[in-house]
Amino acid sequence: MLTTWDIMSENFGLMLVWGDLVYVPFFYSIAGWFIIDQEIGFSVYAIIILGVAYLIALYIFRGSNIQKYKFKKNPNTKIWFKPAKSLEGKILVSGFWGKGRKLNYSGEVLTYFIISLTTGLISAIPLLLPVSLLILLMHRAWRDDKRCRKKYGELWKEYCKIAKYKMIPKIY
Repeated sequence: MLTTWDIMSENFGLMLVWGDLVYVPFFYSIAGWFIIDQEIGFSVYAIIILGVAYLIALYIFRGSNIQKYKFKKNPNTKIWFKPAKSLEGKILVSGFWGKGRKLNYSGEVLTYFIISLTTGLISAIPLLLPVSLLILLMHRAWRDDKRCRKKYGELWKEYCKIAKYKMIPKIY
């Protein structure tokens, strides 16, 4: 947590404090509270599909963050079994980071969307978390893009040509 953007670049700002004290406890528990008294039955196939989709989403979410962390600790690390590639040793262009600039955010939204699907969609209320998270992370991706354009200049423009999309390849 201490190496995240919230701590390093936003100086443990209001967004992180609000998020940890209000957003996380309330929004992240909605699906659990919603199904506590429900009797939702899923077929074996639905359980397998939800499980596999969850693991894929979690791999995108955590895997992309791990790739960046490993690169920061050791620029010579391997990503997807190949030596990491970067622009001037500053911006990672291997793995998820060569496909999109914030695929970790997409993985996070998808992870919580799949969790909301465990409620059987008997209401739209459990979708509040993934929808609100999508809005928050799109805004954060925009802020991060602005900060990186300023920090890296022409190098960031070059990176944007490689990783054309912010969060969702072919869409955004």
